[in-house]
Amino acid sequence: MLHFGEMDGRVDHQDFGQIIRNSLFQAHTEENPNNFTVRSGVEQELCGILGGAEGHWLREQLAVQKKLMFGERGIEIPSRQAQARSTEETLTEDGIVEVPHAVVDDIDEEELDEDILRVKVETDRAFFNHMLLARPAAVPMNPAQAMDRDDLPLQNGTFVNKNISDRRELLFGDKLHKFLKSQGKKSIVELMKEAVEESGTDGALFDVWNDVTSVLNRKTVAGRDDVTTTANLLEDACKYLQKVFTEHMQTVVERNLEVAERGGVPGTRGLVNAFLKVGTEESFQPEDDSIDGLPTWQVTYHCVRSGDMQAAAETLNRLKSFPQCATLVASLNHVAKHKKLDAELKKKLKVEWRHNVGHTKDKYKRALYAALLGGLESAALADTLENWIWFKLHPLHVDPHLTPLLFQEVQKAVSIDYGEQYFMSNGPSEYQYFFTALWLSGQFERAIYLLHECGQRVDSVHVAILAHKLGYLRMSKKSTDEMLVVDQNDATKCHLNLARLIVAYTKSFELIDVPRSLDYWFLLRGITTPTGSDVFEMAVSRAVYLTGQSDAILGKLTPDGRREKGLIDEYLDDPSDVICRVANDTELTGEWDQAVGLYLLASKSTNAAKLLASEISETLRADNKDKIVDLVHVAEQFKRVQKGCQASEYATLSHLIDIGYLFEHCRNEEAETAYGISSKLRLIPTEPDQVTVIVNEFHMVPQKVREVLPDLCLHLMKCLVDHCIRQSTTQSNRGGANPHTSMFSSSNRYVKQKLGRHASNN
Repeated sequence: MLHFGEMDGRVDHQDFGQIIRNSLFQAHTEENPNNFTVRSGVEQELCGILGGAEGHWLREQLAVQKKLMFGERGIEIPSRQAQARSTEETLTEDGIVEVPHAVVDDIDEEELDEDILRVKVETDRAFFNHMLLARPAAVPMNPAQAMDRDDLPLQNGTFVNKNISDRRELLFGDKLHKFLKSQGKKSIVELMKEAVEESGTDGALFDVWNDVTSVLNRKTVAGRDDVTTTANLLEDACKYLQKVFTEHMQTVVERNLEVAERGGVPGTRGLVNAFLKVGTEESFQPEDDSIDGLPTWQVTYHCVRSGDMQAAAETLNRLKSFPQCATLVASLNHVAKHKKLDAELKKKLKVEWRHNVGHTKDKYKRALYAALLGGLESAALADTLENWIWFKLHPLHVDPHLTPLLFQEVQKAVSIDYGEQYFMSNGPSEYQYFFTALWLSGQFERAIYLLHECGQRVDSVHVAILAHKLGYLRMSKKSTDEMLVVDQNDATKCHLNLARLIVAYTKSFELIDVPRSLDYWFLLRGITTPTGSDVFEMAVSRAVYLTGQSDAILGKLTPDGRREKGLIDEYLDDPSDVICRVANDTELTGEWDQAVGLYLLASKSTNAAKLLASEISETLRADNKDKIVDLVHVAEQFKRVQKGCQASEYATLSHLIDIGYLFEHCRNEEAETAYGISSKLRLIPTEPDQVTVIVNEFHMVPQKVREVLPDLCLHLMKCLVDHCIRQSTTQSNRGGANPHTSMFSSSNRYVKQKLGRHASNN
């Protein structure tokens, strides 16, 4: 805070001497008989005013009035002078060398804070590039071009940028836009299915999306690692694998209708019988009974494998008379009725299996034990990837006491024990098999990362978005982490850096298709940068900075003060916080005029007034004539359109506008007008009687106004002195004094009398 005494000292010692030594002023220093000169008269009067102010300021006997003005402690201003200390070392009583402190200049805390904020903004704006240093983005399909107005969304919500040629990319982006525009009311699962269908996705990617949408078809009702979520994943995965197996049997039967002889028999039993008649499987040694001419255990297994436990229970009626497998039959019937295996029944089943394991040769009978107990040798029927995964998951699905540890064992077998080297032994082209194993075992993060690493960037991003919106995605804690972060305590648990994935994806079109980029960046809302900024707000600020399309992105003000909506309004009901963030960043980069408009757009008139006041104060001190004209013009416009500005900030800005006009009049040598404005402002005493009053009111002067008072004093005093000199010259040339020609006629009786006496003597 600026000290009145410091202001006084700066005026008295810095530039007042220069004014007095002016050549024009020196030309009128001839002494009269009474030893009076214009220089000595004005100098004595000004020094008297300033001396009176200093004397009043330092007067010790006015302690009560001092406390009344500035509180109990008064005003404490740190010295601007560097405090040098002795560089000699001194010894303490303990003989320890005491090293004196180095000379440290005072630090402007306000400027330091502003520098810190400016560095933070630049760091945030470079955040996207920093994230891609270790993981470069895909090469853009087209050179980055500035966004045209024609590229903005149409009224029907569609947007197609002429610079983008990837149709799949646009279709998936359009479905995401519809989901966000509906505020989550539309099913993102159905929208992604539409994108897959409309884009003509086929082959391995079609199977990938089948895997994805079959497991992720509803939101989580509990935490990602909760047992309930795990149970739902197991149920959905088993249903999907059973559906795939049923479709396989249906396809085989349709290709061999004559051999299958289904004859229009409905239901799973009819399909299984027809499939087995085709004879696609290897011969084996059946045990126990048969049904419809087919081995009972074989028919039962295919019914269980296709997910129809009721059909399996019907075939088991023929096996009730076989005591060596009574527990197995009872267990299958219990699962058909309750969907879960009874705990006591599971114990008995284990005992029965240990008793029969040595002499049971029927592979389908052994497979049914494996389907209920798990961990058994079922290699004879685990001949495909789907069958292998089903034998891993189904025992957990029917387990009465499912625990995360059991599920982790399955995940470990897929991702660590076998891993990429096994599933992708022939290269990245076989990513589909590894993806299926990862996805169906609930390792979504690894599966998404696999797609990304294999070049399927469109699919990897939208699969990740689907998992994120449904609550299944584990996200990394830091936005600067690697794309995939493996838990050090549990190798099966991974976290995906969604921010890095989306940033890498949008990098190719962030400048040429801002509307689509905003859709993806909005998904990162709530994620923070290393500096603590929200990624979405930072991305919007960065887009405005790089493209210059603030009106299109944030909206604009109409002449009557209303705000026209921009792209940001499609995501937020009240975007004022985001607009304010952009305004703050714009302010820190020195674009004060745009920042003022953005603050008004965000209904933050007080912030705009503070910015204008700060800019005017700095510009007045720097004596930038051109900029102060622009600032005052903008400030006057602001005063006309602002709403809700705090009274104190509004008053400060009004004072600075008046001071700006005062500076202009001083530069134009319009002394009488400048003196009139100064008298109304009541900031600088021009008569000894005013000193006490103005000093008493000094504590009410805003800080930004105090900062310009030294420069105001210099400009005003120089203007008045020059005017006094001109008046003296005019009177000398006319040969007489005109008491009404001096501007000091009513305010400076001393100067008036001396000038009149000097003129009469001449």
